[in-house]
Amino acid sequence: MSNNNIEFYQEKIDQPDSTLYNADLAPTPKAKRNWTAWIYACVWMGIVHNINQWVITANMLDKGMSFWQAFGVTCFAFGIVYVVLILNSFAGAKYGVPFPVLIRSAFGHKAALIPIFIRGVLGIFWFGIFVYLASESIDVAFGAIVPGWEDLSNINFLGMGLNTVIGYTISIILHYLLITHGIERIKKYELWAGPLIMVVAIALVIWAINVAGGLSPLVNIESTIAKEDFWGLFFLSATGIIGTVATLIVNIPDLTRFSRSQKDQIVGQAIGVPIMFIFFSIISLLVTAGTMYAYGGVINDPIHIIERFDNPLVVFIGAIIILASVLSLNAATNAIAVGFDLAALLPQKLNFRKAGIIAIFVGVLSLPWLWYGETAYMDNIMGVLGSTMGPVAGIMLIDFFVIRRQKYEVNSLFVTDGLYAYKDGWNIHAVLAFIIGFIIALSGLIVPKLDWLYAYNWFLGIGTGGLVYWLLMTAKFKKEKNISNNSKITPLNKVEKY
Repeated sequence: MSNNNIEFYQEKIDQPDSTLYNADLAPTPKAKRNWTAWIYACVWMGIVHNINQWVITANMLDKGMSFWQAFGVTCFAFGIVYVVLILNSFAGAKYGVPFPVLIRSAFGHKAALIPIFIRGVLGIFWFGIFVYLASESIDVAFGAIVPGWEDLSNINFLGMGLNTVIGYTISIILHYLLITHGIERIKKYELWAGPLIMVVAIALVIWAINVAGGLSPLVNIESTIAKEDFWGLFFLSATGIIGTVATLIVNIPDLTRFSRSQKDQIVGQAIGVPIMFIFFSIISLLVTAGTMYAYGGVINDPIHIIERFDNPLVVFIGAIIILASVLSLNAATNAIAVGFDLAALLPQKLNFRKAGIIAIFVGVLSLPWLWYGETAYMDNIMGVLGSTMGPVAGIMLIDFFVIRRQKYEVNSLFVTDGLYAYKDGWNIHAVLAFIIGFIIALSGLIVPKLDWLYAYNWFLGIGTGGLVYWLLMTAKFKKEKNISNNSKITPLNKVEKY
């Protein structure tokens, strides 16, 4: 496979089944495969400022890690993320189809609805959270320039102050305008939103250096964590960081399907993932360390740091840019994933735009303002995300690189009687691999005596899911080969009917 050129496979599908096909799921035509390395870098610049990742990074300092220990965790975590992300990007860039279509190869067209549905639900869940986070930025921005704004908090409605209700409504409208005009509007938005956010981040670093009296006090914060607790916190934090992008690792083909070449998505994501994520982690660590000098304790949310500044204009501008960053992140990750996932569940009735509207509606109904921010709850959420998405990623990687040898028959992904039909659209081996991987990954949360395993949940999920899938499929091939050499089912090294 060339890294410089994309082979344009079957832009037109022959007689697709209407339950598996619509315009949003079809292979991306050559004319629309125009995303360059710079576009991918900008998209990731718009994603790296994940507030949840900032909070996890900040909490490492709060729990006693030194600056360099916490930095080591982020380097480890995002190194792993980049490797897995790139591996799962190849198929999307090669064939121009999104995650909900590619997953049919491993699971079958009916069983594939299980991981698609789970990913869609998680996407809606996160979408609702970030709609709420955007409303917080609007609240802070208006609070800086509108007299009496904070007094509106005394008027309560559905558990929110009136000021939050107004901000939430504006956030919903902004998300609607952004995601209901398709992938191209999101791409154009990312091109300016991503770089702009970095300007504010660097400004916060300058502030942190100033309040600490130099860079040295920030990077020389000493560790207070006990040696016996270090590695547990190391891997728990690493899996937490990976959990913030675990869903995107799975559905990255939704983005790489638009790549001009394999080289573009590899280079662009090399800039955007390990480089920008580690760079942004350094920023979050420096700024968090600055809050320890400025306020005597850790403030782990950037919007609440900006909120404390004395200059109303600075607070307003900073809050508006953080608002842009939240919109950017939500559009590039959750909106795109939900759009394609829900379209795959009901392709005859839903497209990208309609799915986005559903995400807004259901996200609001999840009432994130009532529970978001509870530390113990959020830690469990990150673990469940990793435990759910890890096995799916493992199965996808083994299926593409080991079982299919990097070759898919595209037309069969859109019909019910093709090469990936299995038994009535169900590959029970993939379903079992997913269930086993999920249970093993989550065992540390549900079995008290195994609680130490919880720190490794994502690693257990991707490893177990992929290994079990490989073992089951290999056994299946050997058994079927022994039954009949004349069967339509072929050995592992060919791409025929499985």
